[in-house]
Amino acid sequence: MVDLQTAMAAAAADRQKRLDKTAAERKKRRSGADLGIERFDPVKHVAKEKAETASMWFVLAYAVLVALVNRHMLMGWVGPGDGFLLWFLPIGMLIFLPRLHRLVMPEGFVEHYTSGTWVKAGFLHTFTFLAISFLLVNPPFGDVTAASLDGDWEIAVMSEDGELTLASASSDVMDMDGEGFAWTTEDGVLHGNAWVMFTLTDNHEVSENNVEVRLSSNADPSGSVLLPVETVPSAFANLSQSDADHRWFLVPLGADLVEGRWTITVDIEEQGSPWVNTRVYEWHLDVIDERA
Repeated sequence: MVDLQTAMAAAAADRQKRLDKTAAERKKRRSGADLGIERFDPVKHVAKEKAETASMWFVLAYAVLVALVNRHMLMGWVGPGDGFLLWFLPIGMLIFLPRLHRLVMPEGFVEHYTSGTWVKAGFLHTFTFLAISFLLVNPPFGDVTAASLDGDWEIAVMSEDGELTLASASSDVMDMDGEGFAWTTEDGVLHGNAWVMFTLTDNHEVSENNVEVRLSSNADPSGSVLLPVETVPSAFANLSQSDADHRWFLVPLGADLVEGRWTITVDIEEQGSPWVNTRVYEWHLDVIDERA
């Protein structure tokens, strides 16, 4: 048998033990040393910041070096045909960053690097490489694209009495999704002198582009004909858009084009840097006999 006083003492001790345990658990939930969180160490913090700063500058220099090698070596070797290699290989070079850090950085810096360091270094390398590469492939450091069409191309027909008709302004012409024009005539002949007009623009000098225009027809089996760029007639003078970055081309297609599909091929070639830039446009003009 246990007397009342002993039972009360045992109950009080048990209650105190539970209270102490609860207090310990609450203390563990709070931030602090009991959770394994290190005390703030100014010396260690400064050392870590120095290590991170050194890593940042190292990655920046590495990305610039990779961009320069890509621009002056890899691009000339691969050529314009395989753009995938020109960005995949340089960006893939980030896999060497952890090993290079361990080889180049002091041991005191390396001990502060974690997986988060490599993630940040990967992003910094990628975006630095892309930014530097963009500068290196555009004037004045490089040129990797030929001149391109500025706006729409146009067909114009000048009749014997000097009247000028633009394809897009003629009720007899049907626009065909920007690829060409269909011109319906009464007798299957497009009377008058026909011209093709277009404007080229380039990120450098348009005059450095060699432009050839060829004309072929399904009604003429002899093949394509190289067309000369003629002096702009006075009737077209108010349409000229030529300047340093734009060049206006007016090319005669011939007189009295007969029924059939006339294909206009524009070959553009430029000695760029680091490779030769090319571009090809192909348009067509369908001359249709409304009696057919």
